[in-house]
Amino acid sequence: MSNLTDTTSSPPSQSSPNASWTYFYPLLLLLCPTICALLRHNRLRTTLETYPYTTRRTFASMTDKDAMRIQQIIGELEFPFTFEKALQFALFRTYGIPTISKLLCATSQFSEPSTACKRYSDTGLLISEFMGHEPTSERTRQAIGRMNYIHSGYQRSGKILDDDMLYTLALFACEPVRWINKYEWRRLEDFEVCALGTFWKSVGDAMGISWEKLKSGTGGKEGTWRDGLEWWEEICEWSQAYEREKMVPAETNRKTAEETTRILLWTIPGPLKGVGRHLVSALMDDRLRKAMMCVPARLLYLLNIDDATGIPLPQHSTTISCPSPSASANPSSATSLSHALTSCALTT
Repeated sequence: MSNLTDTTSSPPSQSSPNASWTYFYPLLLLLCPTICALLRHNRLRTTLETYPYTTRRTFASMTDKDAMRIQQIIGELEFPFTFEKALQFALFRTYGIPTISKLLCATSQFSEPSTACKRYSDTGLLISEFMGHEPTSERTRQAIGRMNYIHSGYQRSGKILDDDMLYTLALFACEPVRWINKYEWRRLEDFEVCALGTFWKSVGDAMGISWEKLKSGTGGKEGTWRDGLEWWEEICEWSQAYEREKMVPAETNRKTAEETTRILLWTIPGPLKGVGRHLVSALMDDRLRKAMMCVPARLLYLLNIDDATGIPLPQHSTTISCPSPSASANPSSATSLSHALTSCALTT
């Protein structure tokens, strides 16, 4: 009977295969923030070891090549998402200046569906070439040379103003710093800002842009800045003053922004394009919204953007948006430029 009892008794209970995972997930949730906190500054320390620009005195010796490498670390490894969005807004923001948007409308480069997509792709590709290769490389020289050739005819005829060229360059140098300092988990260090200043000044030199409007821009071409950080501070200050004076409402602003928004929403499914227009327009500030001739819209979109991205609501307005989806006049640049450029490139 004892044997029978032994043979019929239930086998020892075995733990479920998923039991170990029950303890793994909470442990993972605890370890991830700890590891991130310990390692998040590791790349910054490594960058400083590789490029030891640790004092303001050393900033003056920063080379264009080192500046390009430091900017690549910032834009491709440290803050890729925010850096990309900042550059998208920098390009889009120039369309709020009527003298810029007027030329784009006159040439149909960004104001007509038949040409806007290809022109946008060309612009992105040229910029990525000289941002992604060493300043003395053949690809950088060809990209900047091509850009200079495209601009030269309009500059000689007075259709492209020197101030507009300077303003556009300023946005590419200043917007990434502003976005990262405002929305990321740390602010950029002075040597990183100096790198952006050094890099974009070298681009401006290669484009033949005059610096005479800046405080230290003596003689128009050279300047007396002690380092790239000082140049960056001056051009950002100048661009803000220029924007306050020149960024005003114009129909050409709205028209250019309308076609650019179509490009930015190229890969968004049709039923979601209306929502996309409202969401991306909610990221604009009051000055740009007014220059693009946008109208108030629902507060709901602003609240969703604020919760999802951490971008605070504007201080001077309760709602921000552009005309209704049927009007297709909702300017912004919050969707992925890289996806838009890929789609355009495949269809042109």
